[in-house]
Amino acid sequence: MNTSHNFRFIERDYWYHKALCNTDSLLPDQIEELLNETNSHYCDYTFKFYDDGSVKIIDNDTNNLVKPRELTGAVYDFYIRKRIHLIKTSLQEKQLQYA
Repeated sequence: MNTSHNFRFIERDYWYHKALCNTDSLLPDQIEELLNETNSHYCDYTFKFYDDGSVKIIDNDTNNLVKPRELTGAVYDFYIRKRIHLIKTSLQEKQLQYA
């Protein structure tokens, strides 16, 4: 059975949290206002990482599939970090299983 590990990445929430953690001078309402002023499109993706190493990325706005090579910026960083974490976890589980 090929199980999946599902994660949702909402880019706007990522930038909000990053700004909140990295500044002492901005209040949450000010951060919200800044994010609203940028008029940027923020990605909202669901990542399904399968135990066999494959991944399925779904754009929640359009329901279209996205290829890993199409990712940029914060979304790409999220993808790489989750991928590395899952590989490390898998290796640790295998070490314990066969030790």
